[in-house]
Amino acid sequence: MNLQELKKEMPVIFDQVKKNVRKVYGRHRAGLNLGLIEMGMYRGGFIGGMHFHPGTDIVMNKTPLKIILREQPDEIVWAYTYHILLHEYIHSLGVLDEQQCRLITLRISEKIFKDVDHPTIILAKNGIGTYFPNLPLIYAPQDLKPDGKSIEYIYNFDHESYDYYS
Repeated sequence: MNLQELKKEMPVIFDQVKKNVRKVYGRHRAGLNLGLIEMGMYRGGFIGGMHFHPGTDIVMNKTPLKIILREQPDEIVWAYTYHILLHEYIHSLGVLDEQQCRLITLRISEKIFKDVDHPTIILAKNGIGTYFPNLPLIYAPQDLKPDGKSIEYIYNFDHESYDYYS
């Protein structure tokens, strides 16, 4: 899989995230946008995604996404994308506390995927750096915020947002 193919899959993955959250957590919202942005990495970690409360944008860091696309099988790419979108979707539902968001993300992942060896559960338990065994040193913006950086939006990301107009 490459980045262009993954961009086409992101709305489908997000639809699954929303269905799973509604099923397990009983919460829902529509009207979100997804943007991809280069936020870089730094030795020992990186930001996979961000949601800006109370806004409608989720941004996903392209830098680790490109690495995982290059170094991991499609199953891990899918799980990573699902995990980031799930985590940021939980934030968009008003869960602002990072630790609480991580616990809810783990609980939903465990209820949906059940197998403790599923990559989504492993990501939720061990963190998003799990599948980056040789984390390279790549630039990182000083404040780790996307201010002033170009955001590439994924169009028709939240299909449900457009249902009201048809």
